[in-house]
Amino acid sequence: MSFFVGALWIPGGLMLLWCGLQAYGNRLIFRRSRTFRAKKEDTALTVEDLEFCAEDGTALHGWWFPKAEARGALLVCHGNAGNVSDRLWIPEDLQDVPLHIFLFDYRGYGKSGGLPSEKGTGWDVRAAYEVVREKVKGDLENPPIFIYGRSLGGAVALQAAESLPIRGLILESTMTSILDVGRRCYPWLLPRLTCRHPFRSDLRIAAVKAPVLMAHSPEDEIIPFDMGEALYRRVPNPGGFYRLTGSHAEAGWQTSPEYADAFRAFILENL
Repeated sequence: MSFFVGALWIPGGLMLLWCGLQAYGNRLIFRRSRTFRAKKEDTALTVEDLEFCAEDGTALHGWWFPKAEARGALLVCHGNAGNVSDRLWIPEDLQDVPLHIFLFDYRGYGKSGGLPSEKGTGWDVRAAYEVVREKVKGDLENPPIFIYGRSLGGAVALQAAESLPIRGLILESTMTSILDVGRRCYPWLLPRLTCRHPFRSDLRIAAVKAPVLMAHSPEDEIIPFDMGEALYRRVPNPGGFYRLTGSHAEAGWQTSPEYADAFRAFILENL
C-alpha cells in the first residue's frame, strides 16, 4: 500500500515541478506592471487617452501623440517590463520625426485588461494597428504606418508585420525566439517542455514584405547579439543592421548616434 501511495507521489511531484517552472518562465517573459510611474501630464507633448478592444473583447489602453505636420504614424511595441508610463521618452525623443506616435499596453499591462500570452499580444498589436490605420486614414492598401518594437516588443511587432501592410519595421535588441533565449540563458527551466509562449520571430520575419531596419548591442546581456544577427539574416527586404552601444537596457538611439540618424533616414526614405 505504501509503495502504491509513493508511486502516486512521483507523477504528482513532477506535475507540480512542471507547473512551477512554467509559471516562473511566464513571469520572466511578461514582467508587467499596473502601476503608472508617470502621467501623461508629465510631458509637454499633446497626448490623447485611447481605449479600444482586441478581437476577443479584451479592453486595451494606449496614448496617442498627435503631430500637426505628421505624414504617417509610428506604432510602438514596448519591451516586457513596466507599461506605457515608462516610455514617455520615446515620443519626446522623436519630436523631429514627421509621424504621430501610438504607445499602447498589451493585455495585463497598465490599464489594459486581461492576462498576457503570445496569442493575446498578437490580438493586441493587430487591434492597435487598426486604431492607427483609422487615425491616419489615406491609402488602406499601403498606409503610412511604421512599427517599432524593442526586445519582446520586436516579437510582438512581428505578429502584426507578418501579415499587415506597413511602410517599415524597426526592431531593436530582438530575439530569434523566446525558446532560443530560454535554451541559452535559462536551460534549467527546461524551455522545450515548459515554454508556452515561444514567440518564433525567426519564422514570422520571412513573411514581412516591408523593409526592416535592425539594431543590437554586442554588450547585450539579456538577448545575445548573435541572435539579432541570425534574425536579420532571415529578413527578405533588409534595410540595415546597426551595432548599438551599451547593455540591454541602455542600448538604443540615445547611445548610438549613427543608429539615431539611420532610424530617421529609414522613415523618411519609406514615407
